[in-house]
Amino acid sequence: MQHKVKDVMKPDPAVISPDMSLQEAARKMAEIDCGVLPVGKGDDLEGIITDRDIVTRAVAKGKDVSREKVRDYMTEGVCYCSEDDSLADAAKSMQENQVARLMVKDDGGRTSGILSFGAILRKNDDSEEITEVVECATGKNAA
Repeated sequence: MQHKVKDVMKPDPAVISPDMSLQEAARKMAEIDCGVLPVGKGDDLEGIITDRDIVTRAVAKGKDVSREKVRDYMTEGVCYCSEDDSLADAAKSMQENQVARLMVKDDGGRTSGILSFGAILRKNDDSEEITEVVECATGKNAA
């Protein structure tokens, strides 16, 4: 069975403001147990911030995370896929854009979820489909 993005995505991701402090963003990540948050307002996304961004771009450099703003540490730009895309197509898009996560849009063009490469692997028990996804994600033929 070919799974669709909507089958494995995390629905309704929390979106944070670019004016939020890094400390507030980290607290939000801890509260909802995630490592990435889209940044913007509603469906108007400006970028994403990850727990790794906070650690490597701010904490490791001795920045005061209670004062530093998300906008200055986020990765700008957002890559999207559709809820109805196949997992292989989503993996291809990840490879082409050199990202491990895609924001997901519904038929109406609204942000409806977030898809990570890890979720594709963890939430799928179809070994043939996983092989295809990995091939698409790496741009290599596993055979």
